[in-house]
Amino acid sequence: MQPNRTPSAPLAVGPEAVPFDPMGERRGTILSLSDVQHLLAGKDQPARLYALADGDPLGLTHGSRRWLNQACLLFDVQPFVERASVALSWGHARFTKLEGHLSAPLEYWLSGVFRRTADVLHARDQELDEQGSAVSEPLSPRFQFLRAVLGLEHGDLRSACIVANALPDRERMAFHQLLVQGHTLDEFVGVQGVERSEARQALQSAIKTIGHARAWAEQEARASMKQA
Repeated sequence: MQPNRTPSAPLAVGPEAVPFDPMGERRGTILSLSDVQHLLAGKDQPARLYALADGDPLGLTHGSRRWLNQACLLFDVQPFVERASVALSWGHARFTKLEGHLSAPLEYWLSGVFRRTADVLHARDQELDEQGSAVSEPLSPRFQFLRAVLGLEHGDLRSACIVANALPDRERMAFHQLLVQGHTLDEFVGVQGVERSEARQALQSAIKTIGHARAWAEQEARASMKQA
């Protein structure tokens, strides 16, 4: 069966999989939406982006990395942070519509920003893959990882990322937690509450599906041509 080509929702993967605490220079303090409103108030778009990047006051790098690990999605952190910053800077106008919620912890609102960021980047990957756009050198971390671990050909790397991010939940979690995050099989089994045989089967299925990513892409292309 062809994998769903849309990333699944973020998953709680154990005791540490709680909403992250966005912390930058104000380490130890959980920020609220009103803090962001104050940070970005009165600034134009370029100035808002600069404010978000200068010292990373909202801890977006830490937050993005943690969210991606929780969601078990394969994106490079820096481009993800940059895209999330754009979404957050434009979303500033929405804060005035959140009366009664400005004192709420920022972490919950940022989770939605990260979710939309993943959707945008996933759609962009699909668009580039359908256009046959080549993966540039030097390889970004996620492409380096897939080539090193699975031995994939250069032209299959983007398709592999698309498929990895669209795997069924159990398979995506097994692949990401065991291979990307480096957890042991015992740790995965203990957190997920599954049998070792189930965990191995999920990982093997994930690897097989990702390894056939190019075949999935070519099948989709043929199906699109028939429908045209």
